[in-house]
Amino acid sequence: MAITTRQTEGFTMPELEYLAQNESITIVPLHRMDRIELVRGTIGPFRPPQKTVVPLWVAIMLKRTNRCRIVAPKWMQYEHLRELNKREEQPDAMFTRLPTYYLEIAHMLLTFAEDDLVESQGIRRLLQDLREVRQSKTMEGLRMLNSLQLQMDNLSMAEINEIRPLFGHSFDMLRQLDGLAQATETEQQQSQFADQSYAEMDDAFGSRYVH
Repeated sequence: MAITTRQTEGFTMPELEYLAQNESITIVPLHRMDRIELVRGTIGPFRPPQKTVVPLWVAIMLKRTNRCRIVAPKWMQYEHLRELNKREEQPDAMFTRLPTYYLEIAHMLLTFAEDDLVESQGIRRLLQDLREVRQSKTMEGLRMLNSLQLQMDNLSMAEINEIRPLFGHSFDMLRQLDGLAQATETEQQQSQFADQSYAEMDDAFGSRYVH
């Protein structure tokens, strides 16, 4: 199957946010509402102050009309982010596990529901620090790239999308170099075999031509 330009170049941030909007998030409704029928199922009923889980796009829609308060995911709470940053900064630490769309979710919550986040400015700063640390580790991983494997588990969709063009180009070059190296090795082996064969022939038949 041919690789499209989109697959090579990746997605835009709005496109990734669109995909992230189907992720689930907890809200506290501010008004009583009946069940809402969606293509993927039913949500509700909504009875304040009982928490309920809805798709992110529904949460944002309700928030923008002052019908709910959005509950920050645990990974996006200030103290939890501080601990994540400490773990990420440890020497030789692996990438910590985060939601696939954590950057997109964080961006939308900071845009539409900042007043629902405790210490929102601190959260914003810690997310930026986390992103920079993980970017640095990603680039280090690319420098260690070989033609067989790139081992970087727990990258988010945005992080994968960010390195996709560079990774694809680098991997193609490594494959070409690996192919050249294999071809050179094969030629050397063939040359050594030929030299050995001629030497054996000289030993076996050379005496016939001496006299």
